Amino acid sequence: MDVSGLSHFARTILLARIAHQLTVAARSTYEPGTENILEPNVLRGYNELLHRVTSSIRSHVDRTEGMSLEAVLETMEEFGVRFNRVDEINWVISLAEAKTLPVEN
Repeated sequence: MDVSGLSHFARTILLARIAHQLTVAARSTYEPGTENILEPNVLRGYNELLHRVTSSIRSHVDRTEGMSLEAVLETMEEFGVRFNRVDEINWVISLAEAKTLPVEN
């Protein structure tokens, strides 16, 4: 995904969309209809990934130096490979970028 031309505002929006979609993807670790967790290690991995994404959002909102969008995307790719979730990560990114992003603000 090429994010080089995105404005600061668009990057922040994209990160927020990614965070939301990650919460949906993490539900694949639950046992349907119960409170049970089928894949606790994967769920913890999602939690750590979501922590990095939301930390990056906070940095963007505060306009402080933090994890860049590019670094977040790289971390997501590594997560996908490590936990055999490449398709899910690609799904998260595709849904996050599916809507038009603002070019400035």
